[in-house]
Amino acid sequence: MTRAIITKEFLKTRRAFWCSVVLTLFFTVYALLGVNRVIATHGVEHVWLIMLMKDQTFIDAVKYVPLLCGLLVGLSQMVPEMQLNRLKLTLHLPCPSLRLLMTMLATGFAELSVVFILQFAAIWIFYDRVIAPEMTWHVLLTSLPWYLAGYTAYFFSAAVCLEGKWRRRILLALTGAGVVTFYYLQPAPGAYNGFLPVALIATLLLAMLSYASIDRFKQGLID
Repeated sequence: MTRAIITKEFLKTRRAFWCSVVLTLFFTVYALLGVNRVIATHGVEHVWLIMLMKDQTFIDAVKYVPLLCGLLVGLSQMVPEMQLNRLKLTLHLPCPSLRLLMTMLATGFAELSVVFILQFAAIWIFYDRVIAPEMTWHVLLTSLPWYLAGYTAYFFSAAVCLEGKWRRRILLALTGAGVVTFYYLQPAPGAYNGFLPVALIATLLLAMLSYASIDRFKQGLID
């Protein structure tokens, strides 16, 4: 049953997944080509100088890409569930509702992880060839809050779609927007490094937001 659910979820999100891959690769290549252009015209020493003196990472072009990917996958996965009462049919599958929901969310989470790891690895490999390892990790750690924002957008978009009451949908959407905005308020690269473990745990716990709506639906509190 689990394999069947995963297959069903991937069939719903495959277009969004491949669009996310293309979008991510495009902006990643764009950002890295910009760094390469600076190296070609001014030398790698200039990149080092800018990164050290101005605290620049040169990857701002990919800043909002994980957020867009999270929204794209979340909406493509959960909007169909609320059309034509598909959620009601899904919940009648011979599988506990919590396990069913977690399998659905794990599928989307895994798809996003593949996209984010590809981007993370590309940035790592490129920078590891031109700058010191300490500076490379500084760049990579700076990007981690953006990936958490992508996961947060995914979980909140799923919860908004599965919620049947518009008042709660609006509240969830506003809350999600506020939480996502937090990840883009860093005053300087690496400012969130000490907070990342807590943020990761909090992000994973957001998966339970959708279960509240599922539980209310099963109790007949949502039509």
